Amino acid sequence: MANTNWNPGSPAMKTETENFIAQAVKDGIIQASHLKDLQSGAMTTDRLIGLYNTIQQRRNDKK
Repeated sequence: MANTNWNPGSPAMKTETENFIAQAVKDGIIQASHLKDLQSGAMTTDRLIGLYNTIQQRRNDKK
């Protein structure tokens, strides 16, 4: 499997990121406002990384 470099302008990256955040919203892990910020372009890369960590931690806590 090839390594994938982070390219925030990539349509595939945007789609996968949006799907990941949308699933976390659907699962009740985070608020829908995060997805809206991502879709509107208001989310920074730093915030996205922090949100990813939060989602992973909360999913692990549910196990």
